[in-house]
Amino acid sequence: MKKKIVPFFIFLMAFISSCGNGGNDQLLVDQLILDVQVKNNLNAQNIVIDNFAHFISFDFGKGADISNVELEFTLAEGVTMVSPKTLDTTFNFNESPSITVKSNNVEANYKLKFNYYIPDFDPSEKGWVQDNSFGTLPEYLTVYKYSGNFDGKAVKAYIAVADMNDANARFSVLGEAHYNAPTPTPTQFYQNNSQPKIVMNGGYFWDGYSLGLLVRGGNTINVDQPMVYRTYNGASTVYYPTTGVIGQNTDGSFSANWCYSPDAKTIYTYTSPSPNKVNEAPQQFPSATFPTVGTVWVPKEAIGAGPILIKGGVYKNLWENEMFDSASGIGATSTNPRSAIGYLSSGYLVFFVCEGRNKTPLTPGLTLQNVADMLLEIGCTEAINLDGGGSSCMLVNGNETIIPSDGSQRKITNAVAIY
Repeated sequence: MKKKIVPFFIFLMAFISSCGNGGNDQLLVDQLILDVQVKNNLNAQNIVIDNFAHFISFDFGKGADISNVELEFTLAEGVTMVSPKTLDTTFNFNESPSITVKSNNVEANYKLKFNYYIPDFDPSEKGWVQDNSFGTLPEYLTVYKYSGNFDGKAVKAYIAVADMNDANARFSVLGEAHYNAPTPTPTQFYQNNSQPKIVMNGGYFWDGYSLGLLVRGGNTINVDQPMVYRTYNGASTVYYPTTGVIGQNTDGSFSANWCYSPDAKTIYTYTSPSPNKVNEAPQQFPSATFPTVGTVWVPKEAIGAGPILIKGGVYKNLWENEMFDSASGIGATSTNPRSAIGYLSSGYLVFFVCEGRNKTPLTPGLTLQNVADMLLEIGCTEAINLDGGGSSCMLVNGNETIIPSDGSQRKITNAVAIY
């Protein structure tokens, strides 16, 4: 008598039935869920519906807001949603969500899973062209040039973009709180600091003193305690603005914050700036509880300047609160050479510089909002303005990108670098 050979699939189904599914085995193999669409733009890829193991997996771009993911489901004929009740629902993927469907009065629960991937960075659609004229750069670093029109103005600008997801990419803050000797130029910063691939001017300074926060290697080189004088009620009056800083957090990400160090040691960040304004009474001295509840910040690297241009993917028009009014010399609404740092939540760090004051004919420069808009266009979710005007300068492999508006490089007390 010949032995009967049971095909593997039949054997598998018999095994599943024997495991006490009580007739639910059909739910394990039917295609109950036919399709899932991500309705909000989260760079979702590789959506996998596993009707056998009862899960749906998604690949989201790193930095995507997975707390508010809108999904639309397509179910097979005769299948209904149990939980949630509707086919179009928003989920918080930080809370391990799931859905439940019903077929033939039997329910099946599907877990919603996710992974992250690193989206490509490509600003070419916004007019940026890769520039390879500055010599060899590591794979994680790319330079782009913009030489078109923006907001009705001719623009000459450069961005150096570093993929900080690469373990070899390193951001560093250079410079000191005070220089007794002559302060260095950007080229001297390049020569004296192991020749970083990118060097750009940093925060504000005066008479050899840095005026904003400097943190290098986790050590505070200069505290952030800005104070400015403005005329109020006919008298010179002191104000204590909470100004913008940007830095690398201990997890490797970057954030822009409003900041103050009231005890000259602790760095507090705030969710909004102190609401100072010219011709109004000064606000109280910043503290652990003012202007908002302060969060103690311990960055790896950080630099202070301001104002903040972008926070949480939104343009912040709060330069008056940071006291960057007409008396500051920043010229927030006028066209000038500009320097800025931006960051994409997917892990890309952006150094931005633009030429101005017609060093290249008919190239006046940009306003602060122009810079913010250009950085928003390429996806920046955080950004601050750095010192501009004659200080604006970016070197790639030690070579100048823009023509400095002073005609030559200005001596500065601090700089930022990418190695």
